[in-house]
Amino acid sequence: MKAFRFPLDQVLRWRETQVELQKSRVAEASAQLAEISASIEARNAELAAARLSEDSTGAALEVCGAFRQRTRTRIRELERQARTAGRALTLEMEKLAEANRKRKLIGNLKDAEFGDWRREFERELRTFADEAFLGRYNGKSGRARSSGG
Repeated sequence: MKAFRFPLDQVLRWRETQVELQKSRVAEASAQLAEISASIEARNAELAAARLSEDSTGAALEVCGAFRQRTRTRIRELERQARTAGRALTLEMEKLAEANRKRKLIGNLKDAEFGDWRREFERELRTFADEAFLGRYNGKSGRARSSGG
């Protein structure tokens, strides 16, 4: 019996490489989104911390107002970036799902082919065992007939 050989092993390895590459892209997109989200939280914290005391001067009020306006503008920009990063993450996750699907398809083909090979191997093994048994059995009964006659 020949050894099991799957002709699409190279394709399977390539598909597995694609999955691993796509996983790293998803991780990168996720990290980018997390970084933007952390930036938004930090800006919101800065905005909440920017308080004036009761004895603040007009100049302090003006500086605080400008700071709040710049911070709100920056938060809106970061939120836009977060939406873009979220869409990119979704796209990368869809690509990962597709890469996994393609890898699984080749893996299922390999499993099916291995199952066929295994059944054929077991059939040949049973045939060989049967022939060996019959050969030994016929050899013993032939000797018994020749010695008895």
